[in-house]
Amino acid sequence: MVKTARYYLICENKDIYKILWKVQDNTREIKNKAVQILWEWHNFSHDFKKEQGDSPDPKEVLNYSVEGYIYDKLKAESRLNTANLSSTIQLVIKAFTTSLKDFLKGEKSIINYKKNQPLDICKRSIRLSHENNIFYVDISLLNKKFAKECNGGSCSFKFKVVVRDKSSRAIIERCYDKVYSVSGSKLCYDTKKKMWYLNLCYGFEPDVNTELDKDCVLGVNLSMVHPIVASVKDELDRLTIDGGELEHMRKTTEARRISLLRQGKNCGDGRIGHGYKKRVQPVQKIGDKIARTRDTLNHKYSRALIDYAVSKNCGTIQMEELKGIAKDKVFLKNWSYYDLQQKIENKAKEKGIDVVYINPAYTSQRCSKCGCIHEENRKEQDFVCLECGFKANADFNASQNIAIKDIDKIIKAECKAVKK
Repeated sequence: MVKTARYYLICENKDIYKILWKVQDNTREIKNKAVQILWEWHNFSHDFKKEQGDSPDPKEVLNYSVEGYIYDKLKAESRLNTANLSSTIQLVIKAFTTSLKDFLKGEKSIINYKKNQPLDICKRSIRLSHENNIFYVDISLLNKKFAKECNGGSCSFKFKVVVRDKSSRAIIERCYDKVYSVSGSKLCYDTKKKMWYLNLCYGFEPDVNTELDKDCVLGVNLSMVHPIVASVKDELDRLTIDGGELEHMRKTTEARRISLLRQGKNCGDGRIGHGYKKRVQPVQKIGDKIARTRDTLNHKYSRALIDYAVSKNCGTIQMEELKGIAKDKVFLKNWSYYDLQQKIENKAKEKGIDVVYINPAYTSQRCSKCGCIHEENRKEQDFVCLECGFKANADFNASQNIAIKDIDKIIKAECKAVKK
């Protein structure tokens, strides 16, 4: 299993940053030229197949694989070392191939790499060290030619790693001790903090619990009042995460953001005459705070859910597919249910728990006891079945429905039966 951790980097030699920006510009040029070559090869292949009835063999036409041909064409222009250039080209080819169908349908434009590109670093180019309780990372980045021109012949850079908290320290310690294996990572520039950081990719064997029952399904309902309500079918016990913490933070930060926007019209001398960015800087900081808090809470909630699933011996978590979320659930949409679901998925994989998504239609209107579906069954947070009189919290009732295997197919069949 592969994960990513962000570490900001500090280098005493400020000239290094100028070199990195040059390499970043060069990387953008290399990526765009690679896309151009790939598009030309696609057009050639398309015409060749029309005439010959079969796709051309790159090795016969180019004397290389497509990747090898691009590498040979661009290596003279690149400032990256061999391994990193290969990694960059591989990622461009993957992105181009993945998006090709959408290009041809006219649903997307051809990939165009813009400025502030991340630098792709292969795993062999990353070396961690530890001195006086401080972690350092050596990143081998440049080819020998460019290194002689601008970095005294050294192809690598040494940075001090900023370790923010215990979790970050634990991860980098395990990478250093080789408990975790370091994978291909990315060197990026944060335009707001004006700092470079390493998106360090690391891998480890997940702590899979083979004793969990795959037939035991935990139904998870995501809502505005309760971010998470989870339960196993026909059990009164449930996990309920109250939305008060989240709602309070959202209201206070949103009010503060609006206030700062209004203040921008009549701000003090420190923000006047420095352009738009300076005036909205405090608002951007509020936005960053919201993003950090949201990320923290989503980690907290997803961990609580996975721990609850393990305690219930659930080998499967079932959730609603919320891509087409209704406009009336604006709060849930703004809170990024997708991010929360992704964190649940990632943590579930660590424990060997399957995650299944179902169609959310009628799960909140269906009685989990008798199966009666009626829009009058649910009124706000109260659920009262018109058919059997079953009473429950609406979110709990929804989670009971979601805990039924293939509930979306069952509901579809029930709706068809009613129409007949």
